[in-house]
Amino acid sequence: MAMIKIPQSATEKFAKHYPQIIESGSLAEGEWNKKLATFFKEYTHAAYAAPFSSNGSGLLAILMLLKNYRKYENVFIQDNTMYGVKTIAITSGLNYLSEVDCSLPNLMPTFSQVEAYINNLKSPEKTVFLLTHIGGIVNPDIAQIAELCKAKGVALVEDCAHSLGATINGKHTGLFGVGGVYSLYATKAVAAGEGGIVVSNDLELGAMLDKFLIYDRFDRKQTIGVNFRVSELQALFSYCVCELSEMIIENKSKIAEAYINVCKAKGINYVDPYQNGQRGNHYKFSLVAKNDVNEEFAAITQRTSPVYDYIIGRDVNNIRSKHICLPIWYDLDAEIIDKTVKELQAL
Repeated sequence: MAMIKIPQSATEKFAKHYPQIIESGSLAEGEWNKKLATFFKEYTHAAYAAPFSSNGSGLLAILMLLKNYRKYENVFIQDNTMYGVKTIAITSGLNYLSEVDCSLPNLMPTFSQVEAYINNLKSPEKTVFLLTHIGGIVNPDIAQIAELCKAKGVALVEDCAHSLGATINGKHTGLFGVGGVYSLYATKAVAAGEGGIVVSNDLELGAMLDKFLIYDRFDRKQTIGVNFRVSELQALFSYCVCELSEMIIENKSKIAEAYINVCKAKGINYVDPYQNGQRGNHYKFSLVAKNDVNEEFAAITQRTSPVYDYIIGRDVNNIRSKHICLPIWYDLDAEIIDKTVKELQAL
């Protein structure tokens, strides 16, 4: 986490405005929460957006609402995702089924894998698929997967923890199914310490989410709800960082370009952040081994943690042991970039 840097202009803007919050006494449910929601509605072209205390709290709220008000009973996830996604799915009260397999080179499930899984479901119309976009790119088959889910009655919910600002054919994640949630956690592509942003084009769900956040204390009709709100100080800081999302992504795209040029010249497999109409956010830059990762990339000392160093399910395609990740952060030191490029060139 020590490597993550916040743009100086974001910290300056926060410093300028936070005294006004403290002096006003309006420390919660104020203007900065509204501004943060409005920013994401405009940035992603979503019909609805709302700040939550974390990516996980937003996902949990969506799943609980689907269970209690849309009568969904089951949930499945993909096997290459954070373990927390499994705990969220189970905590929601939905019946946890299992995991759909994932594939190289994108570390995510393909349309064919999702189709095979859904075709084996007894009650797809009662089932939620909690899909995770991995490593800063959009699942390349997301449009097909969304169409399949809609045709089969499966509720598609997107875990967008890695994909804030990533698009495919100009469309942001979180808007292919029922809804999705971005993460602003300290290590993410656009980092504000903590927090999550729910986006959706389902206004009925959005209204339920708004009530969930305040226990529906005014209408007192919705029977589930938890305080997953963020303070005004956190909303301000998140806004100051998130309004610079494009600048942050552009900064990292130059690092990615340097790595891509070497990979292409040397024939090194990598997860392409520009494939299939993509514009990745460069959360991770992953190299994919052709055979043995330890042999092929033994000389690469400049690395970060893999996307995940474990797999929840079967890992039939050896995803966990087939990739490594190179350093790629906003305002990364030129010395680290240069050393990484040289190590790639030496392969």
